[in-house]
Amino acid sequence: MSRMAVLVLLAVVVVAAGVLLAVPQWRSAVLPSVTVTQTAGPPPGYRAPATAGPPALPLAELELAPAPSAKALTGRMKKLAKAAAATPSAVVMDAQTGRVLIDRGDRPYIPASTMKLLSSLAAVEALGNDRTFATAVVSPRDGVLILRGGGDPLLTDARSTGRASLQQLASATVTALKRAGVTKVTLGYDASLFTGAAWHRHWTDNYRYSVARISALTVDGGRTRTGEADKNPAATAAAKFAARLARAGITVAATRPMKASADARELATVASPRVERLIEHVLRYSDNTAIETLSRQAALAGGRGDFAGATGAVRTTLKRLGLWASGMVIDDTSGLSRDNRVTPGVLAKAMRLVLTEDRFRSLIAGLPVGGVSGTLVDRFDDAGERAGRGVVRAKTGSLRDVTTLAGYLVTADGSPLVFALMANQVVRPFATRDWMDSTTANWAACGC
Repeated sequence: MSRMAVLVLLAVVVVAAGVLLAVPQWRSAVLPSVTVTQTAGPPPGYRAPATAGPPALPLAELELAPAPSAKALTGRMKKLAKAAAATPSAVVMDAQTGRVLIDRGDRPYIPASTMKLLSSLAAVEALGNDRTFATAVVSPRDGVLILRGGGDPLLTDARSTGRASLQQLASATVTALKRAGVTKVTLGYDASLFTGAAWHRHWTDNYRYSVARISALTVDGGRTRTGEADKNPAATAAAKFAARLARAGITVAATRPMKASADARELATVASPRVERLIEHVLRYSDNTAIETLSRQAALAGGRGDFAGATGAVRTTLKRLGLWASGMVIDDTSGLSRDNRVTPGVLAKAMRLVLTEDRFRSLIAGLPVGGVSGTLVDRFDDAGERAGRGVVRAKTGSLRDVTTLAGYLVTADGSPLVFALMANQVVRPFATRDWMDSTTANWAACGC
């Protein structure tokens, strides 16, 4: 394969591959994290690069240029004013060999949403790419229905391309009921697949616009019309399902919690998108609720579908993959908790694993692309950052006084690099983001 062909494969954007519908951007006076779709358009006059599929993997099979020297890359790093943030960290590795080219401050930092890279790796490793999650209607006895949640994080009320919906489920249920001559039912709902608290002990109240209560039965992201986390997402899903049954001529006598027995007769079911598509969604839009839900699904293999089980599953998988460092802490899987600690070296190693192991391809397809998609759509907007547009692909992270960026790029002469930039004690977040954007853009422009 020629170098030019490789550059087309690696440096252009995956826009068409596996794109799911954008989640709404909920706003409030205080948003602790860039956690949902950015809606700003690209810079004036900017034309998005041509689209292509994910790069061919593994990298060892491609014709690529050798990595630039550490001195050349270090010389292209912008300086961040001390007034913007405390000393930031940076780790850059040659994606082909794993050789560390830059190592500045490789110690544990609050990762914010770059935590989702690690959680997504763990979810794919535990669940596989093809797994789906079913929402079902079962009948334990005549005249009684139970809406049973299967932990689908993207279940919607109305029919939506690529996602399961209550509209589809209700239609199939009504067909089955009318065939049996049933026009009146009692409706229960079962969200018992997950256990434990629905809200993390370290999520403060101002996170209610960034994450929902974690439930095995939730619809439309588990949010109210105002964008806040619904206090009882399972009950809301059941109420919406009951309304759809009623509109189809089925009388619903009551709606209440009810455990579905293993032998209950299944009337209808809808399946979520495959895990690989869910992961693409998680990373592109930094969906906190979806990754926390997927992490609980991964934890169920160990028999514990709660927060502790989810973080334990991620921790165990990371250690098995060699992605662990002294001082790291996994407190939640979305990155909202300020008790999380991750090193930039581990993030860079994780990114290299994504590029070299075919089973993690969904993480590549889901990564936001500088100036083009996801949470990077309104980044790389200055003239000095243009080299990063369509080339830098990375997961963003943002909390109060925390700014992070981890991903990969291909230099102008064809060398793939993985990187992680992390800053805590951030005073000027926009200046810190600009530093990250301009630095990675300079690396992308490197013909060195």
